[in-house]
Amino acid sequence: MAVNTQRLSPIKGARARRLALPRSMRLDRSRSLFGLVLILSLISLIVLAQTGVVATRGYAIARLETERITLLRERTLLQEREARAQSLERIRRRAEQIGLRPMSPAQARYLEIPATPVP
Repeated sequence: MAVNTQRLSPIKGARARRLALPRSMRLDRSRSLFGLVLILSLISLIVLAQTGVVATRGYAIARLETERITLLRERTLLQEREARAQSLERIRRRAEQIGLRPMSPAQARYLEIPATPVP
């Protein structure tokens, strides 16, 4: 088996090696241009996909903001209703409607508990 001791310069024999390639393996200008167009197309598709995702999320955020505003308004209305329902005047009127009346001083009963020392 013979050993090649001659060093090949990568630049000196490049043209010869390139011409020795089969025709289908050679990169001529049209194939380089096709490869460039293919790469640019893939990059464009990736950018479009990302833009679509961002737009979809933007619409979702806008919808959620609208829902948030609606819920805040509803909460304010419910708090107002609660405040009205807890007003003492309303409670007094409702008690009178069902037959309750204020307590008289004679009805008050007090219980006296003797103080016992703690041991």
